[in-house]
Amino acid sequence: MENKLAIIDGSSLLYRAFYALPPTMTSPDGVPTNAVYGFLRMLLSLYRELDPAYVAVTFDKDRQTFRMEMYDGYKATRKPAPAELVPQFDLILEVMHVMGVAVYSLSGYEGDDVLGTLSARYEKELPVAIVTGDRDALQLASDRTTVYLTQKGISSMSEMTPKAVEEKYGITPSQVIDMKALMGDTADNIPGVPGIGEKTALKLLTQYKTLDNLYAHVDEIKGAQGKKLAAGKDMAYLSYKLAAIKRDVPMETTLEEMAQPVHISEMKELFSRLGINLLSQFGELPRFTALAEAKKEEVAKAGEKAEDWKDGLSFEGKETAISFDLEGTAPFFKAKGVVIAENGHAYLVKAEQFGKAAEALRKAKVVITENSKPIMETDFPWEGIPFFDTTIAAYLLDPTRTTYPLSYLAGLFKKPEIYADEMKDFASKGAAVSLFLLSIYEDARDMLKKNGVEKLYDEVEQPLVKVLAAMEKAGIATDTKRWEEVHADMKSREEALISKIYEQAGEEFNINSPKQLGHILFEKMGLPAGKKTKTGYSTAADVLEELAEQYPFVKNILEYRSLSKLISTYLEALPLLIRKETGRIHTTFNQTVTATGRLSSSDPNLQNIPVRTEEGKKIRSLFVPGEGYDSFISSDYSQVELRVLAHMSEDEGLIRAFLNKEDIHRRTAAEVMGIPFEDVTPEQRSHAKAVNFGIIYGISDFGLARQLGITRTAAADYIKAYFERYPSIHAFMNRMIEDARKTGRAVTLYGRYRELADINSKNFQRRSFAERTAMNTPIQGTAADIMKMAMIAVYDKMKAGNFKSRVLLQVHDELVAEVTADEKEAVAKLLKETMESVVSLRVPLVADVNEGKNWAETK
Repeated sequence: MENKLAIIDGSSLLYRAFYALPPTMTSPDGVPTNAVYGFLRMLLSLYRELDPAYVAVTFDKDRQTFRMEMYDGYKATRKPAPAELVPQFDLILEVMHVMGVAVYSLSGYEGDDVLGTLSARYEKELPVAIVTGDRDALQLASDRTTVYLTQKGISSMSEMTPKAVEEKYGITPSQVIDMKALMGDTADNIPGVPGIGEKTALKLLTQYKTLDNLYAHVDEIKGAQGKKLAAGKDMAYLSYKLAAIKRDVPMETTLEEMAQPVHISEMKELFSRLGINLLSQFGELPRFTALAEAKKEEVAKAGEKAEDWKDGLSFEGKETAISFDLEGTAPFFKAKGVVIAENGHAYLVKAEQFGKAAEALRKAKVVITENSKPIMETDFPWEGIPFFDTTIAAYLLDPTRTTYPLSYLAGLFKKPEIYADEMKDFASKGAAVSLFLLSIYEDARDMLKKNGVEKLYDEVEQPLVKVLAAMEKAGIATDTKRWEEVHADMKSREEALISKIYEQAGEEFNINSPKQLGHILFEKMGLPAGKKTKTGYSTAADVLEELAEQYPFVKNILEYRSLSKLISTYLEALPLLIRKETGRIHTTFNQTVTATGRLSSSDPNLQNIPVRTEEGKKIRSLFVPGEGYDSFISSDYSQVELRVLAHMSEDEGLIRAFLNKEDIHRRTAAEVMGIPFEDVTPEQRSHAKAVNFGIIYGISDFGLARQLGITRTAAADYIKAYFERYPSIHAFMNRMIEDARKTGRAVTLYGRYRELADINSKNFQRRSFAERTAMNTPIQGTAADIMKMAMIAVYDKMKAGNFKSRVLLQVHDELVAEVTADEKEAVAKLLKETMESVVSLRVPLVADVNEGKNWAETK
């Protein structure tokens, strides 16, 4: 295979990577890394697809170039690089150095000129691949140079040969410059000929081929077009010079310097420091064989450390780590094997030794593991073992992620990455994992303490694991006989709705197709539509909800969507999830997914079943107590987030209303509108409720106006009046934003935090989102913390009291327990008293307790 030279447009791709990936991607030290990560993903694809022998990256050296001397308006409309991108330019240079990639830039010239010069200089010797996100580079395509244009941000590349350029754009590579000379370029502020657009430019070049030939025959072009061209000749030739990439930049280069060696140890250290988990993937490439060899050495080294467990080993007072070989699915795992590590040694424990191993582990100072919940769902005798869960620790340190693999932990705690997935036998893999976990424990403890979340870890998150494991294993029973009946009823209603929709539309069509629905609504029926995009009219929920107020047909569409989703998501999907061994449905409670600290539910998601709609209530009614149990008892916190707001803001009016046990929304309406409490209408109370809860989420006048169906001015006046009446709340919200600006994070009452990378961003939308997050995270997160504390306290009391009754579900602010007939009263009392007394606030916590023969009846 012929060697290739790949030349990468560094400036273009770093910008594209920055905008393609979320700005929340940062190193463990908080440095933005999204552009660097995206750039490396692109480089990885390049190596995989082209395997170039030589690689070079070009960058702009500075803003002042020869083009600006020709035309001071050149790129004058370009905004400065975003603040989050600026430090990543230096980072990518450091990364390129350790990866052995040659970097070129030259004062007075753009990176494109350097790129064009390199391709012209070497395309006679070997094939050249130019990788860029800038279509200007298409002018460089030739029989020996192929331009690879990045698509969809940076996720794919389009191979542009001269033939491909002509087929896609209708011009040859050399005509790319002529096109720009005529039509200009708003991105670079190249003027072009005033009044000549893309279609006209293309038509002219199809006829005259080149700019020179066009102006040689410009007298033949009649009318206004001819006059525009004649008047714009000087501007056209100036634009030609601005658009043409120089291919003779004075710089010394050699092919040999584009094949530099990879600095493996530096690369590993830098990737670890930046929290970039791509070493394993680069190690699979021929260019990085040394990295692959290093990985093999790590694997072999770790594999040699496993020893057979010997009865009588003691871990008393020692730091140990444990790794499990599991089979099965949540919440019923089986432990096939265990490896325990301490003091540089790793021991393989067989199933028949589990009891003695667990006994030894109970005497340890700490037992470090990852994902401790699956361990508590196995047959391993885990109770009493002092676990330290690295996954939960990492979640508290960086709650914006959704997964915390070992590769991420290596970067977070600045340790060498291990390659456990490459190890075929568990003795080697378990040894590598457990020894690695042991190596990060002290750092994890120190980081938890330094960030103020050590107490939250010890008293809330780790104790909660056993509670969630018990709830998952318990599962929830269903009324299978009524299930078919409810399904048939809703299916019948769905079919009736479809028939009605077809009748109103005057034809049958695919209701689930946005394109077909858009045609019916906005073309056939002529309903008012928003702007039409390339893919057609928007039929999103917010668009239809606005139309539904005036058009019954649209209301039927929304009703169909809601009913159809309930049928497919619950009535048809849930029966398939009933476990044969228990006859119950077992959801998974996710502890490390939401940035606010709230729990989520999946496989299936039982937290999203509607509670207020008739259909939702029917589905909830299908969940019933299992054999040996009599009923459900639900204990639901009343307005917990507003109570947290009252406590944290110290607002006297809000505190007084809660202390007096008043209807808080009616009281708000009365206070804000200046009317007697008893004169507040249901509509006024509803408006006050929307504001009360909206304030927590930083609602805008636009959002409130849309929610209540009032004018934006009226909504703004309401918010203003609210803050005038509750000045302490306004001051609290502003204080949360200012604190976040100083610290870069939002923090709950109990220390849980969320990093806010965009809180000082110059981008209005990003900054506004960060400000709203700064306001609502302390409240939402504190409410989540309180619920978790309550769950632990309820679990401990039920266990201590030898209750057969048990908590099955946690849904937002509600706990649902399955109870026996003789324990009803005691469980109701335990739930209410525990939830109301778990923490002490300036206002009382209130839990509403209800009983029912099914879940729906508890509301």
